[in-house]
Amino acid sequence: MKREEMTKEQLMEELEAMRRHREEVKNCKKEFESTQSRYQKLLDAAPDPMIFTNPDYEIIFVNSQAEDLFGYTQQEMVCKHLDMLIPARYRRVHKGYVKEFFSNPRRRLMGAGLKIFAIRKDGTEFRADISLSPMRLNGDLITVAAIRDITERVREQELIEKNYFVQKVVDSILKMSLENIPLVQKMAGALDLVLSFPYMSLGRKGAVYLVSGDNRDLVLAVERGLDEGQREACRRIPLGKCLCGKAAAECALLFTDCPGEDHEPQFAGFPHGHYCVPIVAGGEKPRPLGLINVYVREGHKRDPDEEAFLTAVADIFAGMIVREMAEREKDRLQANLAQAEKLAALGRVAANVSHAIRNPLTSVGGFAKRLQKMLPDGTSGKEYAGLIASEVSTLESILRNVLSFSRAAPPKLEGHDIRGVIDSILALHEDALRRHSITLEKSYSRVPEVRIDREQAQEAIENIIVNAIDAMPSGGKLSVELAITAIGGKPHVTVRIKDTGQGMDEELLEKIFEPFFSTKAVKGGAGLGLPISKKIMEDHGGSISVESKPGQGTAFSLNFPLRTPA
Repeated sequence: MKREEMTKEQLMEELEAMRRHREEVKNCKKEFESTQSRYQKLLDAAPDPMIFTNPDYEIIFVNSQAEDLFGYTQQEMVCKHLDMLIPARYRRVHKGYVKEFFSNPRRRLMGAGLKIFAIRKDGTEFRADISLSPMRLNGDLITVAAIRDITERVREQELIEKNYFVQKVVDSILKMSLENIPLVQKMAGALDLVLSFPYMSLGRKGAVYLVSGDNRDLVLAVERGLDEGQREACRRIPLGKCLCGKAAAECALLFTDCPGEDHEPQFAGFPHGHYCVPIVAGGEKPRPLGLINVYVREGHKRDPDEEAFLTAVADIFAGMIVREMAEREKDRLQANLAQAEKLAALGRVAANVSHAIRNPLTSVGGFAKRLQKMLPDGTSGKEYAGLIASEVSTLESILRNVLSFSRAAPPKLEGHDIRGVIDSILALHEDALRRHSITLEKSYSRVPEVRIDREQAQEAIENIIVNAIDAMPSGGKLSVELAITAIGGKPHVTVRIKDTGQGMDEELLEKIFEPFFSTKAVKGGAGLGLPISKKIMEDHGGSISVESKPGQGTAFSLNFPLRTPA
């Protein structure tokens, strides 16, 4: 009723008041929008992307830099959970950090050393540095986060640190290479440094191989982390076989992220990849010296930085091996020089005293034999005379060997059938073979005539056959083979003589060609048979080699070069 009783004037006044209130609201809205626009421009002018969040883990405001950084529009982010900007594997942990921050709000500056990852709309991750500032808005606590993408900075920092550690490891290996310790010990220490390098995605397994003396195989020298099965299977790898053998044979770094069909042997339940880095001696024609084999996890991608690092280590290893080979060669040359001087002195002595010694020996031996015939059987005098004659024969044999070994005249080369030479020697020793119950096995391939000094070649072969017979006092088998072989890319006629005697260990094999070293000291051996054979073969431009293991017999190979007829 009261409303109906209002006068027209009162109604007009009320309408005017409502109009003024509406104008005030409109002005307030304009002022709010203007203020909001100024604040938005102010935030957009900030150098860093900024995100405002509340305790409910919700985004309440972002600036344009945040839109550019994450690839979302403001409308796509506001009122959404912060999870959308965090990689899935970190979300649970991150919620705990946010909860802890709102319960204990404080300022946190950038550069706090935290490892933070964020994710963009397109799914790409990046390393971020974030500063946090708590603030009150209409009495409610919110957090302002300023965010920076530090991916490039982190990458550059890691590159600097990696290069520093690479140089440090390389310097350590170089220093180790100069130490006066065995080669294998140097390589073991270097491999430990490589496998513990923190900036490479390498496994804790690896090995170093050296090329065998015959240049056919890679021989395991150092290993780390291999089990017994792997060590046994990979102890010796033929060049050109499997990934390691191919890398060494081709002098090229090879990589696989997992074992393939070309990987031998196959290990069940053993997923892995390899860096196979050859250790190469440089020059016009590179040649393999060994190989570094480093394991990686299955699926690991090939990394040029890792390859460069491992190649640098392999180059240092090559220097180690070349220096070791040079030292050994120097020692060998010094030993040969000392041996040559000793033999030269022996030759001079032998030449000067041969006649003076031979004539008295002949007289003593002759008179001893005559005396032996004159004395009655069964007397001690006859026995003593026989001993004198036997010892004189031994001395004459030693003198002949000394003269033969010190002989300076070059061999007189003529074409001969090497089979006839061998058969004539075997015919001379038929009785000895029968007496010792030794079976003879011959295997002759068709070979052409060989230009040799028949007398010297016969002496060289006979020395080996006599030694083979002596090595089988209780019986056995003597094998004589004749074949054409290639040595150093050139054709040779090889006489291979094998016995089934006791064999020799490595220590003995290193000494058998030394003059006056004999394994038959009890039998009166002078220790010149093998050195004479070796010298004869070298004078012919050929070579002699030996293979032997304890309990498995011994095989000598005499290699005569096939020359064009004069």
